[in-house]
Amino acid sequence: MERNIKLSIEYQCPQCGAPAELTENDRIFSCAYCRVRSYLMPPGYFRYLLPHHAAETRELIYFPYWRIKGLLFSCVKNRIDGRFVDTSQQAVKSGYFPFSAGIRPQVDKLTFATRKSPGRFLRSDISLDGAVDRFKDSQARFVPKPIYHQAYIGDVVSLLYAPFYVADGRLYNAALNQPLTRGSRIPEDLAAMLETTRTIDNETRFFPTICPGCGWDMSGEKDAVVLLCPNCQTAWEPTLKGYKKRSFVSLVDVGARGTHLPFWRITADVDGAALNTVADFIRMANLTRPPKDSGTDSRFHFWVPAFKVQPKMFINLLRRLTAVQFQADDGERQLPRETMIPVNLPVSEAIQTLKIVFADFARPKWRVFPQLAQIRFTVRESLLVYIPFNDGHHDLIQPQLTLGIPKSLFKLAENL
Repeated sequence: MERNIKLSIEYQCPQCGAPAELTENDRIFSCAYCRVRSYLMPPGYFRYLLPHHAAETRELIYFPYWRIKGLLFSCVKNRIDGRFVDTSQQAVKSGYFPFSAGIRPQVDKLTFATRKSPGRFLRSDISLDGAVDRFKDSQARFVPKPIYHQAYIGDVVSLLYAPFYVADGRLYNAALNQPLTRGSRIPEDLAAMLETTRTIDNETRFFPTICPGCGWDMSGEKDAVVLLCPNCQTAWEPTLKGYKKRSFVSLVDVGARGTHLPFWRITADVDGAALNTVADFIRMANLTRPPKDSGTDSRFHFWVPAFKVQPKMFINLLRRLTAVQFQADDGERQLPRETMIPVNLPVSEAIQTLKIVFADFARPKWRVFPQLAQIRFTVRESLLVYIPFNDGHHDLIQPQLTLGIPKSLFKLAENL
């Protein structure tokens, strides 16, 4: 189901305890009181509590739901289908609890689930991978058949805990204080399920946005997944163990200057297809002439946007950048001085698109698509590349790509 909901999270500054409000896309928290900026790093994904209105004497039972929001690409017939999706589904198999979390974004303000959160938390028995597979199956009815491959580029994956309680032998929705059951007794399987409760033992970590290299304040938008240090000209990728230095280059001699957009240049071996050089790419894609910027003996690279944008434009950028094959090895190891669009699509997500890029260029599709399940990719290297675009009145324009990106798409992408 496509919805486009952005949830709000009530929060307290870990430094001074001041109240604040975040959105589910935010990764950087800046306290308005103590001025401390922190990067939020969850152990895999965030865990949130939906609010309740039950009496304080009620023992709450929290049922988990996977929240999945992002872009879904499908290889169908002879084309790539892309769409934005937003859904929640059970993280525990049950015919008794509601199938979805029933989020009311205008009303519900979430809080972080921690080991101090009171209540009984049902243990998930559907893994994240299993939830994504079920999600793909549920979306299959919206795309043409047959479906040869699907890739989910998850902007938001989280675990939501919805509150319930038992009273008078019935199960109540604690958000509405309304009963779910019609009978007078709770089924035996529900009673057994309640025996598998747990506490939250995975805590979100907070890292100060201080450059590990020089101690300077790093810059980054709220949803950035790569932080930049303008002092020592470095880029850093947050991980659970701290910040990891990220290699990057800026292109200057590509016929444009103005706003710089970030892209992931990914080098990968393809098991099941010969795709090592630009010459291999020309043969696979049946191109009439080689890319402007590359010799045929050059190493072939996949190019993926490192920022969020609508599915149609995302595919267009995949196609244009990969077809051009910009030479980035001689790019500047300096951050652009002009405006930069933040990196908010991690390289781990970009890697999920490699088979989509391959399928988009492969010829003939009727022969290649049925073989996609057997093709494997081994990533060898990833490089963050900033490419300048000319600032038009309504569009960002890259002459060598013969492409204009409406500026309005970046505003719309804030809700993705």
